[in-house]
Amino acid sequence: MEFAQWLDAAATSARDVGAGALGMSDGKWAGPSSERLPGNLCGIYIPLVTDGLALQLGVLATRDVCATLARRLIAGGDEGEPLESEADVFDAVGEVTNLIAGNVKVLLADRVQIRVGVPLALSGRVIPIGASQSIHGNLELGGSSLWLLITGSRTR
Repeated sequence: MEFAQWLDAAATSARDVGAGALGMSDGKWAGPSSERLPGNLCGIYIPLVTDGLALQLGVLATRDVCATLARRLIAGGDEGEPLESEADVFDAVGEVTNLIAGNVKVLLADRVQIRVGVPLALSGRVIPIGASQSIHGNLELGGSSLWLLITGSRTR
């Protein structure tokens, strides 16, 4: 599978999770982007490992959008419900990322066997090194801008 196919599967999954667990409609995906990622992103990376590929799926957004995702998951979007800490925000965004990765695993089950790893919270983005590749795109979800990123390399 090409990296663009992985990214499209992540976008489909994120739209499904957005419409379901987060109650956010109108997911708009334009496909991979050549636009530079904004410098003010934070979010979660989660390993997706297959025979032959070691990938990271990044679910990235501005801090405000991360807080919105967390509120949507924890409190059903209740804007009056403050989150206790930065750790609460990233725990919730980590769970959203787990949901997206799990759905990618289901979507691609007939083509590839995927092992999902432990999420990692980061500010910024992973910089590909060596033989690694990276591809990203922007998903507009319920009026929020979410960047999806696939980075990694072939292991054989």
